[in-house]
Amino acid sequence: MNHYFIENRDLLTNERVLLLEIFNQQFKFLSNNGLFSCDKVDDASVTLLKNIPPLTGTLLDLGCGYGTLGIVLAKTYGIELTMADINSIAAEYAAKNAAANGVTATVIQSDSFSNITTKFDNIVLNPPIHAGKEIMYRMYEESAKHLNPNGTLYIVIQKKHGAETTLSKLKELFTQVTILHKKKGCHIISAT
Repeated sequence: MNHYFIENRDLLTNERVLLLEIFNQQFKFLSNNGLFSCDKVDDASVTLLKNIPPLTGTLLDLGCGYGTLGIVLAKTYGIELTMADINSIAAEYAAKNAAANGVTATVIQSDSFSNITTKFDNIVLNPPIHAGKEIMYRMYEESAKHLNPNGTLYIVIQKKHGAETTLSKLKELFTQVTILHKKKGCHIISAT
C-alpha cells in the first residue's frame, strides 16, 4: 500500500495546481500523486488554519506535505518558517510552493526531528494518522522538547482517528492543553 509518508517517485504522474483562498489571500499549491491530500487542500488543515490564534516568532510545520499550513501562516503573520517532512518529494514541493507564494522558508527532509536541532515558538501538525499511533506519539514527545519556553504545538485530529487518546498523551507532555475548536468530530488542540 502506498502512503503519502513513504517516498515513491513512481507515483509522480499527475502534477496539479490547488487553490486556497483564506484570510483575504489567494494561495496556489503544486501537488502530485503520492502526496497527502493531493487533489484538494485538506479540510482539516483549513479548519486548523482558521482556529489558530495570530502567531509571532518562529514556526515549524512538522510533516509539512506540500506546505499548506506553514506557507499560509508565515505569509499571514510574517513569521520565520521552517518546514519538515520525512518524504523528500513532499519537501521538494513545499520548497517550490513557498517560493511560488512569496514565502521564505527553510525546508528540511527529516523523520520527525531526526534532522532538526532548533527550537521553535510554534509548531503545527496534521499528524500522519496512517503511520500509526507510535509515530504520532513520538512526534508529540519530540515537539515538546523542541519548543521554546511558552511555545505552543497546534494539532488537528479527528475524533475517529484518536482525538481522545491524543488529548491524554498531550496532557502527559504539556502544562496546558486546550481544545480550541471541536465540530463534526474535528478537534483543534493547542498544547503549551
